[in-house]
Amino acid sequence: MQAANFDVVEIWQVAAARLQQQIHLTTYEQWFQNIVPLTLNENTLVLGVSDDFFADWLKDNFDDLLTAVLTNIEGRDYSYSFKSGYLPERKPEKPKGKAKSPSARRAKTVRPGNCLSRHTFDNFVVGEENRYAYAATRTAAENPGLYNPLYIYGGTGTGKTHLLQAVAHHMVERQPATCVRYITCEEFLNNYVDSLRNKNHSEFRSFVRDIDILLVDDVHMLGNKTQLQEEFFNTFNSLYNQNKQIILTSDKQPSEIKGLEARLVSRFESGVATEISIPGFETRLAILRMMQEEHLVKLSDEVLQFIANHIHSSVRRLQGALFRLVAFASAMSVADLDVEQAERLLRRLLEEETASQLVSIEAIQRVVAEHFEIRVNDLLSDKKPKNIAQPRMVAMFLCRKLTGFSYPEIGNAFGRNHATIMNAWKKVPELCAKDENMRRSLSLLERKFKP
Repeated sequence: MQAANFDVVEIWQVAAARLQQQIHLTTYEQWFQNIVPLTLNENTLVLGVSDDFFADWLKDNFDDLLTAVLTNIEGRDYSYSFKSGYLPERKPEKPKGKAKSPSARRAKTVRPGNCLSRHTFDNFVVGEENRYAYAATRTAAENPGLYNPLYIYGGTGTGKTHLLQAVAHHMVERQPATCVRYITCEEFLNNYVDSLRNKNHSEFRSFVRDIDILLVDDVHMLGNKTQLQEEFFNTFNSLYNQNKQIILTSDKQPSEIKGLEARLVSRFESGVATEISIPGFETRLAILRMMQEEHLVKLSDEVLQFIANHIHSSVRRLQGALFRLVAFASAMSVADLDVEQAERLLRRLLEEETASQLVSIEAIQRVVAEHFEIRVNDLLSDKKPKNIAQPRMVAMFLCRKLTGFSYPEIGNAFGRNHATIMNAWKKVPELCAKDENMRRSLSLLERKFKP
């Protein structure tokens, strides 16, 4: 068959076959299996993917590999472009048809389809930063109801979702009849809205209540959604009163979620809360070594140490850096990628990493509150006792000094106007001049934010 007669499906079949020869099956299934060949515009393949994020990830991490496998197909080189909106990577589960009885639903329970297969306890690297969160989650999986609710909080890319989905896999493997529901807060919202629009609210309630274990990701998204909080509160109470295990994740402690009703804060704090923080160097290196086992191409330990030393904001960025280097080494048949090549290939990612290390307002609020032994909510409140008012001014002062945010932006973060921030900027140095303890506190706090 002549190249000119190839259609887009046949070209992609050739490229896909080449991909499977160069990368591990797990990587292929995760990133390439669901790509849909759409059209051929001259020499450009238009490929359908789930969304813009997925398209950007593929282009950022596998551009060299895709270009290589589309080269010299029956004597012709092809380029590619992506179009979003095809075969979502993960579809939220939605209640369909008539609600099934608990026994019927349990009889058909299988591995949760919206949980990544690699997110298991065996694949979770345990370090000092996540040891307690791992132990608490494992205990909740093996003894449902003992820690109820279990609330895991921490920054983006620290492993919260991994642990949550590991519970789902563990329970289904250990007790196949267990009905486990994993859902993100966004999916909870979307399903709830759909149920109101389609007038099948009873089915939605059965979907989230006729279960044994509820796993909800990103519950901070409940903030300022009054009607959704009411539904979530009732769902929580229904499951809790039956001693059904509830595990929640968030990027904040319950009391720090803006717009979250006090009764929900109280419910979330009534069980076990555990923090999971950004992994240290040793844990990052162990994560990279484990991730590398999924790939046919192996990087030297020197290169892995370079990545672990320079990428420290999240596990997702570690994965992205590793994929980029492995993809390049696969496409270019580089047998021994060195640190200099790795640094060149990761230049943009390293620059983004540096920028991401800028101090955030929330980090300052949290550290200042801990130093003065008060709550972040106290800093954001209207309380005026000296033991709260002065730390609040210190936090405002540090936000202005250590971040690039303007007075109005900082004011919004504290629920105040820009004039209040300007006043703190003027007053704190005066306080330090009069109060040696305050001066020492400010100096100590500043040092905590310096690299």
